[in-house]
Amino acid sequence: MSSSMAVPPDDVVAPPAAEGPEARVIKPRPNILTALAARIQRYELAIVVALSLLILLPGLWSFQLIDPWETHYSEVGRRILEDDDWVHLKWQNEVFRSKPVLTFWLIAGSMNAMGVATDGGYSGELAVSDLAVFAARLPFTLFGAFGLVMLWWMLASLVNRRVAWIAFGITLTCPMYMLVSRQAITDMPMVASLMGAVALFAMHVFRGKEPLVPFWKKVNAHHVFVACLAIFTLLQAVYYILYFHYRPELARGIRIPQPGLFLGGGMIAVLAGWIAWLVVQPVKTRGAVWIHWAFLLVAIGVLAKGPVILLVFAIAGLYIFLTGCWRLLLDWEWLRGVVVAALVMLPWHLAMYLKDGLAWFNEYFEYHMGKRLVEGAHQQDAKTTFDYFSSVLGVGMWPWAVLVPAGMIAVVWSASNRTREAQVRLLCGIWAFAGFALFAFSQTKFHHYVLPVVPALAILVAFWIDDALDGRGGRVTLYALFAAALSLLITRDLLGEPKQLIELFIYRYDRPWPGGKPWYVDVSQGFFLFGVLAALALVALAVPLRRVRPWAFGALGAVALCHSLWAANGYMREAAPHWGQRALHQKYLAMRTIHGVEIKYWSLRDLADQWKDAGDEYRVESVLPDGFKTGLPMTIRLLVPGAGVPGDKVELAGSVSRIGDDEFWIKVPAAERAKLKELIARGVKYARGRKPWVQVDADRLIAWQLNWRGENFWSSGEIWGETPDTHTVFINTNNEEFLKYVKDPTRVGRTFYVITEAPRAGGLKNVLPTKRGKQSAEILDTSCNKFTLLRFTL
Repeated sequence: MSSSMAVPPDDVVAPPAAEGPEARVIKPRPNILTALAARIQRYELAIVVALSLLILLPGLWSFQLIDPWETHYSEVGRRILEDDDWVHLKWQNEVFRSKPVLTFWLIAGSMNAMGVATDGGYSGELAVSDLAVFAARLPFTLFGAFGLVMLWWMLASLVNRRVAWIAFGITLTCPMYMLVSRQAITDMPMVASLMGAVALFAMHVFRGKEPLVPFWKKVNAHHVFVACLAIFTLLQAVYYILYFHYRPELARGIRIPQPGLFLGGGMIAVLAGWIAWLVVQPVKTRGAVWIHWAFLLVAIGVLAKGPVILLVFAIAGLYIFLTGCWRLLLDWEWLRGVVVAALVMLPWHLAMYLKDGLAWFNEYFEYHMGKRLVEGAHQQDAKTTFDYFSSVLGVGMWPWAVLVPAGMIAVVWSASNRTREAQVRLLCGIWAFAGFALFAFSQTKFHHYVLPVVPALAILVAFWIDDALDGRGGRVTLYALFAAALSLLITRDLLGEPKQLIELFIYRYDRPWPGGKPWYVDVSQGFFLFGVLAALALVALAVPLRRVRPWAFGALGAVALCHSLWAANGYMREAAPHWGQRALHQKYLAMRTIHGVEIKYWSLRDLADQWKDAGDEYRVESVLPDGFKTGLPMTIRLLVPGAGVPGDKVELAGSVSRIGDDEFWIKVPAAERAKLKELIARGVKYARGRKPWVQVDADRLIAWQLNWRGENFWSSGEIWGETPDTHTVFINTNNEEFLKYVKDPTRVGRTFYVITEAPRAGGLKNVLPTKRGKQSAEILDTSCNKFTLLRFTL
């Protein structure tokens, strides 16, 4: 077993020099370093938390969201705020059915807490605000830090603090873990939940019988858990009761009276029954608390990415089978844990089924959960063999990946050892094996799918390093020389194909690195420098002197940390502009002309409430284009379907009276406001409708032959608004819908901006139906090697 790094207390008393009344107790002189180490140990967990955040958070806002997943998921989160609907997920004009809800709750909740995208966001807000990027990513980074803390806590509690710190450092500095922790995608909440659940299971196995003791008066750790579960459950239950009261529409074929009471009331009843069970059969051990938390994390993992988190049970089951710890299956706390998991993960699924019915059920479970596993869906690589993830892990865990073979071999050699350290190592080996087997078996393979295996492999490498430091590694020189050669091979591959880092979490792998004219993004110096330094550190490790090993491992760790920080910040700042559209939207916002604002009312009562005492100015929130100034003519177009007015609209002419930061005011003369007098008088008699739709009337932005999701998020959904004129997404390459739109006589003379994929940009001119359109078509921005901004006037 590795030597413990526990620091002895500084008040250890030496034995008396002699017996009898004259014997004296001699206390050694305090050692400053020992006292400092003891103080650090006291706050060590807080230091782990601080280091995780200190390394993961900086620069989170410094590069744009990556298409399509970050922008796709962020747009669903934005729609939650726009529609004020935290149940029925929407995207553009569709119901969003491919993922569970946690990712979108996190994004919407974070943006709402930071005051971003309020009611869906104003025109241009998301494209120019770094806070929007930070808000979208922050919850996922916090989950990344949580996973690291749980990993460290398990190893420090069950093995020793040296292994804990080494595993913490390796996991954190693996490029895949670092980069995905800073992405607003579904994986990190699931992986962090997996890490936490495995850690809690391990604590339950090895220290589960420890008695539960109060930490303040009669309050113990399980009371805290019950409070957290109750708050989470009751908040959801109350929301569902109110939600279905105000939005009682259910999917076709579903007939449930009072669905809110059915769902919310059922949650409250189950929670009450579970608490009553605790009163009858109180929790007495720490292991029971850990198991309850483990099941809660499993449920959070299901809400994050579906049934992948059930890998936890495969790990636990294999461990029980291989070690013969059948007693663990007789623990009734597992049954209470199942109730906990059901309370957390089932309510939203039931609510979504009530709103969307079998259409959601079939797409969500049959296609996205089933077909992806056994048949394959959205597959981008032709190679889907068992070893698919081997090269991915080589890049995603560099430079530590080169030590994984040694760590895996060490697991096999120590598997029969019954010490706690060996059993924890075996558990992590099962974690790595089961995880790799699951994702290798899956017929849908994306690089980031293998992320759940990375922490397990990092722990195995940490164990091997701990062995090597204590002289128990065996053949360290041979392993180190092999690792140095393998590291240089990976470095060579990265120099030849630098996009492999960003491909650790993107959707398409056939999209080129910006290496040709006019971009020439060159990151080879970084790869070369870190590759050489890592190889030198590994060669130093091969020196057959034990005193050299700590310095060699320290050097390798320093290289890994610097490389991961460079990858997360320097590399991503260079690469990200070519994997997203944000800069093009910013240029469009600066160049467009604003003509006014459109407002659609669902009830005349809302029009009456807004305009009855409005005064002579109307405030509009929007990012302002260059040259925008007071005095410009503006039109306020009020859409009032069913109100009995010609064209279902009223237009008020005005002009810009004042300008602020991302806002301006339109002054409406009294004669124009008088057009609303009769509508206001009628409107006060109506009931209120849903929130009015508001959109700046500006030169339209068109997404032409484009379906990369960023066009929706960066425009705050303005390319698919509530009127046919704002439906400017044209995906089909046959151009039928696009030509129908631009041939409308009402659009003659109007200017349009277009975002499309770069290879398609040159073909737009030939498609336009008018001579003026062909002559005026021009490319405005080619700063991104994948997307292009154009403009034309009909």
